[in-house]
Amino acid sequence: MKKLFFIIILIFFTVSVFGSNYNIRRTDNFTSDEEMFHNRWTDNIRGDSLNCTVVGRALFGASYNVFIKDTIAYACHGYSLIILNVSDPSNPILIGFYDTGDYARGVYVKDTIAYVADEDAGLRLINVSDPTNPAEIGFYDTGSQAYDVYVKNTIAYVADKDAGLRLINVADPTSPTEIGFYDTGSQAYGVYIKDTIAYVADYNDGLRLINVSDPTNPTEIGFYDTGSWAYGIYVKDTIAYVADGGDGLRLINVSNPTNPTEIGFYNTGHYARGVYVKDTIAYVADYNDGLRLINVSNPTNPTEIGFYNTGSWAIGIYVKDTIAYVADDWDGLRLINISNPINPTEIGFYDTGSKAFGVYVKNTIAYIADYNAGLRLIDVSDPTNPTEIGFYNTGGWAQGVYVKDTIAYIADAYDGLHLIDVSNPTNPTEIGFYDTGDYAQGVYVKDTIAYVASAYDGLRLINVSSPTNPTEIGFYNTGDYAIGIYVKDTIAYVADDYDGLRLIDVSNPTNPTEIGFYDTGNSAIGIYVKDTIAYVADGGDGLRLINVANPTNPTEIGFYDTGNSAFGVYVRDTIAYVADYGDGLYIIHYYGNTGIKENKNRNNNNVYNIKVKMQDGLSIDYSIIETKNVSINIYNIIGQKMYGNSNIKSPGQYSIRWNGNTGVYFVKIDIDKYRYTRKVIIIK
Repeated sequence: MKKLFFIIILIFFTVSVFGSNYNIRRTDNFTSDEEMFHNRWTDNIRGDSLNCTVVGRALFGASYNVFIKDTIAYACHGYSLIILNVSDPSNPILIGFYDTGDYARGVYVKDTIAYVADEDAGLRLINVSDPTNPAEIGFYDTGSQAYDVYVKNTIAYVADKDAGLRLINVADPTSPTEIGFYDTGSQAYGVYIKDTIAYVADYNDGLRLINVSDPTNPTEIGFYDTGSWAYGIYVKDTIAYVADGGDGLRLINVSNPTNPTEIGFYNTGHYARGVYVKDTIAYVADYNDGLRLINVSNPTNPTEIGFYNTGSWAIGIYVKDTIAYVADDWDGLRLINISNPINPTEIGFYDTGSKAFGVYVKNTIAYIADYNAGLRLIDVSDPTNPTEIGFYNTGGWAQGVYVKDTIAYIADAYDGLHLIDVSNPTNPTEIGFYDTGDYAQGVYVKDTIAYVASAYDGLRLINVSSPTNPTEIGFYNTGDYAIGIYVKDTIAYVADDYDGLRLIDVSNPTNPTEIGFYDTGNSAIGIYVKDTIAYVADGGDGLRLINVANPTNPTEIGFYDTGNSAFGVYVRDTIAYVADYGDGLYIIHYYGNTGIKENKNRNNNNVYNIKVKMQDGLSIDYSIIETKNVSINIYNIIGQKMYGNSNIKSPGQYSIRWNGNTGVYFVKIDIDKYRYTRKVIIIK
């Protein structure tokens, strides 16, 4: 009961205080040391990146908005305003918080006051002169649901959803009063003020331009129907950038505010919610497609400038020299060049036939635990062209693999532990097995003992000095569901699912005893130990770094939320390589990204009869029955655009041929709002 109570409290604390950030947003007319952004990270974006690296994280849960002033971040997080010291962006520190009463949706900081758009609780004015002790000094009930706020001079402009735009006089912050309002017609979600015009993102009514030169009588002077649902707005120079839901990013010329006109657009792929523009790049928070970086130097032809995804569900990871070998579920074995860890690039892959769960590399052979396809032996001497040289059907569902000398040890789910002789890799043969009792998930071999993580049967110690006759010599019930195992010196470190990290003394293998444990918070799945640090792949809580110098009292010293579900981890030097089930490969530096996502469902709705063929180059055929804006781009494996063409096409059938070199490429075709993407391989 106490444990259940603790878990409930932990979950409540995690959801209430720590969370992933939401929408990117806008700023203008700030001093050089002020900058506001409003970012939304989703499960997909953390694994897909181009020329970007995450250097720090804080808050894991429902965060909506963030404003940066000097070295302090003010974050809207659930029902609270969270204040973080970000002077070291790689290590943000919580220094204060304030319970705003409802969902904090938007925040703007001016001088020593944080203005919070607090949904049903309206506008809250929080004194943050002492950021460690924020205190409310005033509030105003806006009437509907306050979603966004922008402050200019002594007026707070609130996007108040169904009540439109509210203008609140905050000259006396202890007694804010409404001096004007404008019913925008739909649902006001975002607001940006430039000069005497308020630009409102008004959901299905698009962009509204409101003259606020007389704040007691705001009047609409122009509008533009963006086509979808306008959520976010940023204005730079004479262009309004609108995050327009399913219609992506719209670029509206507002040099004549009485007649705004669209001059460009970019289909971001999913559902654009927020936008921030700096220099010539528009950063768009695109819901499930994460963060998109759009080059808007030519606003009539905005173009995306790239990203990377392993393709399926990264589960297992092994690193040798400058290559990371990723067991990528249905997408088999992926070989990632990590010589430059801030820009990993795929250099080869092999479809193993089933679901690659585990990988171990020895010399020039990658050994893959390939679920119901058993053990696959892949020659990776040429990493750009991996080839299978042998396989063995283990009979069950191969989950984990460890290779020592000439024997591969397979954790084979309900079929227990299999010992496969791989001295002749073209003809592997089984020489022994042991029924571990439950679902063998992971295996580690040290000296003459195989340590098996066997689900609810805990840790099993198998004597393999005679590999033809393995025998159990000890076991330990870890308490939950043993998944991952690593052995260092005389301690076995077990990733025990919801029971976290268990430290088992195996100096006497016939009587293993627990000497320490650490509750990692989520679902401990993978484990790697280096020096005095245990690196735990902790499912939805990402990577946890546990100091085990004193194994009787392990303590957490660092963490990184990988975005989906961390399954496997491998550490070399000060870098942890994490296989994240839904988010690919993470390369994380402990300091004490290129790709085009393929549309797997492209054939379900191929309305333009698009056909991509690979033979001595690449040919693309498509047909349209109406005049359409057609954009075709081809990227190489590191995200460089190799071909690009964008034109308005009349009805008809079209064919394009591109004579590319041998390699892996991504084809991205946009026909108005329809997108088709495909990964292709050209072989000559």
